[in-house]
Amino acid sequence: MNEIAIMIIISLGTLFILLAAVGILRMPDLFLRISVTTKAATLGVGMILIGMTLYFSNVSIGTRAVAIILFLLLTAPIGAHLI
Repeated sequence: MNEIAIMIIISLGTLFILLAAVGILRMPDLFLRISVTTKAATLGVGMILIGMTLYFSNVSIGTRAVAIILFLLLTAPIGAHLI
């Protein structure tokens, strides 16, 4: 994959994290703030890790990134739901 596409994926990830930060400031209720940050930040971090995996194209980095993404997808929604 070329570097421009990788930078676009990483930039979209940072945009989602920025939207999560704006959502914390804009949402009036605690539960809406938790919902926004859980969804947007998880997607943003996942996209950044996917871009990192594509950029380095190393098996060990790819496995670690996939493990981190799976851990985030399993723990963030459950933690937000428990709160």
